[in-house]
Amino acid sequence: MPAQLGPDTNIRELVADLPIAEDVLSQFGLHCAGCGVNKYETIEQGAKAHGLRAEPIIAALAQARLSGRVPTINNEDKQPLRRAPGEFARRAVFKAVVAIMSGKGGVGKSLVTALLAIGLRRRNLKVGILDGDITGPSIPKIFGLRKPLAIEQDPGAPAGQTRPLMVPAQSRSAIEIVSSNLLTDKEDTAMIWRGPILSGVIRQFYEQVLWSNLDYLLIDLPPGTSDAPLTVLQSLAIDGVVLVTMPQALATMIVRKAANLVHQLKKPILGVIENMSYFIAPDTGAKYEVFGPSYAQRVAELAQAPLFAKLPIDPQKALLADEGRIEEIDDPICEELADALLAAVEARPKPKETISLI
Repeated sequence: MPAQLGPDTNIRELVADLPIAEDVLSQFGLHCAGCGVNKYETIEQGAKAHGLRAEPIIAALAQARLSGRVPTINNEDKQPLRRAPGEFARRAVFKAVVAIMSGKGGVGKSLVTALLAIGLRRRNLKVGILDGDITGPSIPKIFGLRKPLAIEQDPGAPAGQTRPLMVPAQSRSAIEIVSSNLLTDKEDTAMIWRGPILSGVIRQFYEQVLWSNLDYLLIDLPPGTSDAPLTVLQSLAIDGVVLVTMPQALATMIVRKAANLVHQLKKPILGVIENMSYFIAPDTGAKYEVFGPSYAQRVAELAQAPLFAKLPIDPQKALLADEGRIEEIDDPICEELADALLAAVEARPKPKETISLI
């Protein structure tokens, strides 16, 4: 047990030295023992990410250390801190909004979005994901979320008026998530909506949600270059786009179309990520280009953007995603992707205005 139990105590070291600390943290909603963020996060940072006060958590941990039991915790200490009512008039502040786009389906764009979000959280940043793939949402499944979004009245609404707003779901490591698959308790419900409705839902997910103030909001876009991507690129305050591709001539051609769309709308492409780039045989260590030679550098040159990474086919990542345990991933690629994105955003000035066609 660390000699000093305080705000700067590292969560992983704490749980290793005092196993009951995991149960105490879980009572506060900090399911940190297996999410991977705890390697880097202190109690104070974890509490802040979950919107909690650190003092009751530290007091409960100290009591558990003395008694060997999880103490009774007041309900108000478990509830995330809410912003003052007057602050809701301006909604949340997003320091950066980044769209993840491919143009083609099946390239692993949602998994890449999840890896970026996890990497940013491991840099102690506050992160949200807006799942813009309304008819084919994958983000809740990847993070193991099933409970429908809660609805709360906006405390900033004018007197005498009601304005219901959605409350984002929260992953184990405090990544805020909004998705159409969290509008119902049945994850296989089909959203049979036409283009204009899809665009409207994306706008609602952006504007009519009680987001926290976020360092990064990532928007997982559906494939293609039609209504949903256009809504995001034209009417939301996007700081840039990350393109996801794979080493196949057909996929590369379609991703180039997406890059051309982004350029025509005068939005910056921050970087390119090639997924499923190769496979390393676990028994021999031999490298196989399953889908053919890489086109990543060519796509990056055409997109006039840096190549962030070439990701291998990894059965372990696929298993964690299928089981909703992606935050347990122990792979430095998450931090590498986050660092590349942070550098790319830092290198570009934030747009001064957003043009809306809606």
